[in-house]
Amino acid sequence: MRRNYYTLSLFSLLLIFLLNHSEVWAWGQTGHRAVAHVAENHLTKKAKKELENILGDSAYLPMVSTWMDDIKSDKKYSFMYSWHYINIDEGETFESIERSPKGDIVKAVDEMIAILEDESASKRKKGMAVKVLTHLIGDLHQPFHVGRKTDLGGNKVKVTWFGKPSNIHKVWDSEMLKSKELSYTEVAFYVDRATKEEVDRLQSASTVDMMNESSELATKYYSNIGDGKLGYRYLYDHYGVLEERIKIAGIRLAGILNRAFA
Repeated sequence: MRRNYYTLSLFSLLLIFLLNHSEVWAWGQTGHRAVAHVAENHLTKKAKKELENILGDSAYLPMVSTWMDDIKSDKKYSFMYSWHYINIDEGETFESIERSPKGDIVKAVDEMIAILEDESASKRKKGMAVKVLTHLIGDLHQPFHVGRKTDLGGNKVKVTWFGKPSNIHKVWDSEMLKSKELSYTEVAFYVDRATKEEVDRLQSASTVDMMNESSELATKYYSNIGDGKLGYRYLYDHYGVLEERIKIAGIRLAGILNRAFA
């Protein structure tokens, strides 16, 4: 009887872990893969060929887009923790902030681009650069990854989401997207609408341009939380912006890879 009790307890703990684990990676499985899927639609033939050469059987961007989240539990990659974001407090600019000595998302993106453009870089090094870049371009377009240092990019800004405790960073990272119950391919299919002129304009943006866009949006969305009780109205008002950020991130990721492998 005692053995059955322990077995049941272990099973219950495992089930709880798996449920919580799926909550943690909800954005990674949907938002990041949707960004990557949009990028796939805008890659040149040469870029696709280079990605196949570098990634081999893993040459499908959605499947490598969550790698940076998947390895968070591996201390070997702890030096990458600060790469997911950059903080700009109210009244500051990119030029005035004190940059983290451990690196930030702007520095990491530019370094990964440099690796891909370096003809002498090894295939292994370029493979990691593709994985990192695919993830970070998604992060860079989520406004609260360029949020304030004082509240950890919105993580300390407490709100409720349909009556349940949350924070504004989490709402934008996963809650809104999760509420739609769509696959990443469905999200990508719906958002990927752009003229050639729009694609060219979007792909001309620098890393700092992308960061400034998100910083401006973060400032806007910090100020319109109201009483913090978020639900249907907030989803209705802001989900379109989230879709647009996914589209723009995917188009820009493709542009970066196309130029790197031109």
